[in-house]
Parts: sequence; structure tokens; C-alpha cells
Amino acid sequence: MDPDPVKKEFLQAMRGITSTVTVVSAKDGENKQAMTATSVVSLSLDPPTMLVCINHEATIHDVMKEGLGFCINILSIGQEGLADICSVAGKEEQRFLEGDWSEFNDIPYHKDSQSNMFCNCIKAIEHTTHTIYLGEIIKVLNQSSFNPLLYKDGNYLA
Repeated sequence: MDPDPVKKEFLQAMRGITSTVTVVSAKDGENKQAMTATSVVSLSLDPPTMLVCINHEATIHDVMKEGLGFCINILSIGQEGLADICSVAGKEEQRFLEGDWSEFNDIPYHKDSQSNMFCNCIKAIEHTTHTIYLGEIIKVLNQSSFNPLLYKDGNYLA
């Protein structure tokens, strides 16, 4: 008998949700981190605000703080390599070697991404294994075409 059937069914239901793949990047002093994330959603338009959920065990968790900036890099089809390298523990140093990275206001961002949303972290809310970060948008860069990298049921969609 499964000890937690709700958790099992929850995971199955989540595999059916198609998500846009993003890489969240941040820097605190010399500590620069990037992490693949699909738990990223818009929260409000007035003011433009995003919500990002990060596991406490992720290396980027230590650099995400209220008052500091972070960037949500929305990936395009063909950027599976960046998504993969940013999701493997122990590859943190290699993440910024994949593609063209730069900084805006001391916030690292991936220049080749479909869009870059620069945020000021205005609130961090602890919830069990994760922290929910609210980021007020301070700048957005968009490419001329949109073809986002999507993820569903453990796979990228073409």
C-alpha cells in the first residue's frame, strides 16, 4: 500500500501540465548562480510582478534575497542544453559557460534567451521545502520572435 497516495497522484497530475522553461539567475557579491525552473508565474500587472519558487537545497537559494535582483530568462526551442546544465547539481561553474551571458545592474542574464525579466525581490515567503520569491519587474528584454521551450511529462516539447 502506498503510504501517501495524494502525493503520488499529485505528481502524476503535475506531469500533465505543460510549462515554459526558464532559467532563474542571481548574484550576491561574487556568488553567481543560475537554475532551471518551471515554477515561475506572473502574479500581477500593476505593478508587474512575478512569482518564483525555489527549493531550499538549490544552490541559488542562498543568493536569492529580499532587496536583491534576479532575472527570469525565458528559454527558446533549441536551448535545451542550457536548461539541462542549469538543472544538474555539481555543474554550477559550467552554467555560465553555456551561451552568451552578461549583467544588468549586477544581475546575470542569458542574452540569447527569448526574454529576460529583471526583478527586484520584494518579498520572500518560506513554505516547507521551498521559498516563494516575489519579484517586481524593473526591466524586460524581448527577442523579435517567440518560440518558447516547453516541458511536459519529463520531456521537452518540439
